[in-house]
Amino acid sequence: MMNRYFKFYFLLCVIMLVSYCLPGYTLAEGETQSPQDDTMLMFVGEDLSILSIASRREESAWQAPAVAKVITRRELKEQGLFTLSQALATTPGFHMAQKEWGSLPYLRGVPNSTLFLYDTVPMGSDTTKSLHYIDHELSLAPVKRVEIVRGPGSVLWGPDAFAGIVNVVPMSGKDLQGIETGVLYGAPGDQRGLFANLGHDGGYWDGFLSVSGRKGEEDRRDLNLVRFWGDGLTPVAPKDRLGISEPDEARYAEASARFSLRDWITVSGRISDYRKPYSISAYDSSEIWQESRSAPIGLLKLEAKKDLDHRSAIRFTGSYTSLKPQFEIIDRTLEQRENTTFGELIYDRSLFAGRGLFTSGVSYREKRIRGAPVWDSYLPEFLGSDNTFFLPQVIQTDYSTRLWSVFGQYTHKVGDFDFLFGLRGDEHRDYRDHLSYSLGVVWSPSSRWVAKVLYGSSYRTPFSRQLINEADPDLEKMETLCAQISFKPSRNMELGIVGFTEKLKNHIMEDPYAGLSEANTQRINGIELEGRVTPFKGLELSANLTLLDNSGPDETYRYNDFTFIRPDGTIERHYVDLRYPYDVGPKRMFNLMGTWKPIDRLTASLRLGYVSSRLLIYPRGENLTAYPSSEGVWILDMSATLADVFIQGLDLSLSIKNLADRRYETPGIYDSIEGAPFSMELTVAKRW
Repeated sequence: MMNRYFKFYFLLCVIMLVSYCLPGYTLAEGETQSPQDDTMLMFVGEDLSILSIASRREESAWQAPAVAKVITRRELKEQGLFTLSQALATTPGFHMAQKEWGSLPYLRGVPNSTLFLYDTVPMGSDTTKSLHYIDHELSLAPVKRVEIVRGPGSVLWGPDAFAGIVNVVPMSGKDLQGIETGVLYGAPGDQRGLFANLGHDGGYWDGFLSVSGRKGEEDRRDLNLVRFWGDGLTPVAPKDRLGISEPDEARYAEASARFSLRDWITVSGRISDYRKPYSISAYDSSEIWQESRSAPIGLLKLEAKKDLDHRSAIRFTGSYTSLKPQFEIIDRTLEQRENTTFGELIYDRSLFAGRGLFTSGVSYREKRIRGAPVWDSYLPEFLGSDNTFFLPQVIQTDYSTRLWSVFGQYTHKVGDFDFLFGLRGDEHRDYRDHLSYSLGVVWSPSSRWVAKVLYGSSYRTPFSRQLINEADPDLEKMETLCAQISFKPSRNMELGIVGFTEKLKNHIMEDPYAGLSEANTQRINGIELEGRVTPFKGLELSANLTLLDNSGPDETYRYNDFTFIRPDGTIERHYVDLRYPYDVGPKRMFNLMGTWKPIDRLTASLRLGYVSSRLLIYPRGENLTAYPSSEGVWILDMSATLADVFIQGLDLSLSIKNLADRRYETPGIYDSIEGAPFSMELTVAKRW
């Protein structure tokens, strides 16, 4: 233990000592400070894509030391993107796999590998990696932009910034002066919703408030298994388990607020609640039952900044998050709670006449988890009429984790080159300590060209089951080498290519009920191509292509295939090892998009998307079937927005998904499910 603390504090002292000893930048006589020095922006030409997660400061996505992209509020509206999953599906490297409970995110061939942030605060859960706020659980009505980094980010963002980072940036009072309201209606499912945004910029201060809600049917498949758990000791008798019903309506509610006093201090918060019921069935089984997910969340965040002088500043961020996930399984509810306290102090300094930028910081995070479910059984095997004695084994347990971190990143400009080096030390109370590192170089010979070579490591924290069942469990590790070349000959054209190779070590997969896979190693290689062109005024065309390939051993799961009771009453369990291919998701993905603005008031958008097939991989599965089919599936989406309808400030938007009503199947949890059908959503919004 002493060695762990010694390494941590030694690294902290070294980083802080270096930052104070290196020479700073003093303004020459008559020289004035640029307004951009405060945020250390580095623009290229007229690049409007600004993000803050690549270097923990605002900068141009074009020249940031990362494979980065920004989706603006205008793009979300014009392309009819109402959820975060829909927005990410248009981005290279991402695949939003449809599941019964929502979207399962893949990034560069790794499921559940993205750190999702809301205003830089993590949104996920530690008890399960598949609980995400990327569908209607997160309203985009108050969102200013979505920042995306493809590649490891553990140096600046800690464990779970694994294959990439997505930061949802909310609006502030400086982005909206007045009131914006809207209502929506969608079909099928009788979808109804509304939102209201209120913003004010008082110069010295600004404030913003948003509320939204939504309700409607999202799953209309009939259920036939409505009771099972009984008294908690034995299941309900087979004849009493049956019934006919439909899943309940899904509901969502959210409120967020933000108050800023100049650039000195910002207080923000968000509360949301939802309940999403869905039907589920197992392969070669007649039982169809209801499950549901709900996860009320409360977030309070405080940010403060103090400029020490014209070349250095110190920033503090503190947050408290309360998450109360509930999982309903037929007639049983599993409740849990996660409370997260976080504090971070960051020091920024400009060095060597502005050619060097140094960022260092220290952070503390504590999580307290109550009622984490740990399954030791494969649920579908217990639901058949031949089982009259046994219930699946699931326990709920409490635990807490603590994490101290110290990190530093330095960038230095030499001619047309920007060099990057970053290092982070994590001191965990409950699992092994780790060092994360990053190296990179950005070469920009002109405003038209930029080339990036990046190398880094990242870690993913263990599942609840690992923390409970293993002493000092190791973290899953990824090492990534990435190269990007981008070319922007004019404002009307942009081309880019990215090549990457990833190595997963100590890789663990999670099954919803039956446990974890054995530690594994995988190698994933890929290419991402994207381009944009404006052939004439009012029309913009863009496309992207992702190609993946992987190699490595099969995943190995250890499952309890049968259980029997001995004459003396003791319970005996038998286990078997099952092997399945690594689930890389679709290996080919393509998007072709066009936005046309024939007149100032009308904008129309079209998207043609393609994903290749995926294997249905689930516990106890004997056959591996590819869905949507060996040819994959093409989906056509359309949206249109008409501004100032009848009166000033009244906008009408229509979004249609799966316009051709393409019927296809896709892998669910235990069986194939129908892909998202034709749907439409009409939104009326008014600015006051």
